[in-house]
Amino acid sequence: MTKSGKKRQKNQNYRCENGHFFNFQKNDKYTNSFVEWVVFVYLNCLSLNTTIEIIRSYYEDEVLSKSTILEFLEKVADEIPRTEDIDNLFHPQRSGYLALDGVWFKFKGMDIVLLVCFDPKTFDIVDSLWSLQEDEPSYSKLLTSVIDKIGRENIKGIYGDGDKGLINSLKLHLPTTPFQICIVHKEMRMGQTVPVKMVNISKRMDENSKILIKKFQELFRAVIYADTKEESMIRLKTLKTFTDYYPTDKFKKAFRSLLHNFKYTLTHFDHPEMDRDNNLLECFNGILKPRLRLMKGFKKYQNLSRYLKLFILDYRFHHLKESRFKDRRNLSPLECAQVNLPPIYNFLSFLRKSLKLNFDPSSP
Repeated sequence: MTKSGKKRQKNQNYRCENGHFFNFQKNDKYTNSFVEWVVFVYLNCLSLNTTIEIIRSYYEDEVLSKSTILEFLEKVADEIPRTEDIDNLFHPQRSGYLALDGVWFKFKGMDIVLLVCFDPKTFDIVDSLWSLQEDEPSYSKLLTSVIDKIGRENIKGIYGDGDKGLINSLKLHLPTTPFQICIVHKEMRMGQTVPVKMVNISKRMDENSKILIKKFQELFRAVIYADTKEESMIRLKTLKTFTDYYPTDKFKKAFRSLLHNFKYTLTHFDHPEMDRDNNLLECFNGILKPRLRLMKGFKKYQNLSRYLKLFILDYRFHHLKESRFKDRRNLSPLECAQVNLPPIYNFLSFLRKSLKLNFDPSSP
């Protein structure tokens, strides 16, 4: 099977001394270009059925099945280089700042977390691993690998969402490195407790409740978006006074959430080179999460690492066409990391030709 259609291929038959004929090439043959094209289509449409429909419409023939596509995915994932291999090949530049986060997804009924460390300046992935728990041992394993790659002395600052396991791991491995909790995450968690989104759409909520929620949101934002550390502390006291005067369970819970590790929201005041937020984490999740949702339909447990490897490599070559940052727009994370790449329309073709890979699933 080729990209231009089906082609006949002569195979040599062999006869043993007993007169029996056999053929060494029993499996269907697919060219590398066909396999990488099918996988590329799948990675862009994120659906086995849609991939089958696209290929079927192109050839006007039943040339694929779900099991065949999964077989292609496994073969390609085995052949493509790992994260560290890509680093050794292209030597992406690192800014010295790291952002860490955990992305949860379902696989065979289990909750799996993909822990990712990426460079918030270049948007490129530094390292990743999957685990059953987003805890200190898992983050320690990831940080140890990152430190070995970059060097402890080259790490200037860390961003995160304030996860307990992450903070404990940072205290153990990078105790003197500045750590900034993303204030956007703080605001998002407040919104999960206090129904700020319901104020403008709810018809059941009375006007007095709406006024109080808006006021709490205003005071909360004034704390985390203050211009100076002193101003932030003053506004924190104002928010506490308001919460004490209107002690609803939601207000008190949101205020306790703000107080938890509050000192790490102030790090950027002592280190002006760092930003107060790292909402890039959410942008990254927006690209990767749709792919991770597909994992719940995959059946083989041993293929988990394969699929994650493929998705992450796809991300590193993915062009950020709609980035709100002009210096990243239409560039891949690797290109943002100062890797000089030729025009690439299918990263699998580029890697196969550059590294002389073989995607034919019938080959050993």
